[in-house]
Amino acid sequence: MVVIELEESISVEMTTGNSKPCKYTVMCEGEQVAQYETSADPRTAGGRVGLRNIVCRHVSGVDKNAIDKRLSTEISQNAEALSNEFGSR
Repeated sequence: MVVIELEESISVEMTTGNSKPCKYTVMCEGEQVAQYETSADPRTAGGRVGLRNIVCRHVSGVDKNAIDKRLSTEISQNAEALSNEFGSR
């Protein structure tokens, strides 16, 4: 599992899914607010945008641009861990 921190109280747990390659669990203040499986790898632009949209849809009051920038940064910084979890792109 790879956990990325988007804001002080918001994080995303990324694991290999059961029915699809990627499973995302969005946490806010220690509570699960969304969970889904997708074929969209977070290392791709489409996967990152989809994840950003889920976070913004389920966590009120977040800035979409700030979440997008933070996702990009965290995904880059966790590239090796993501490769270990999801394989190479």
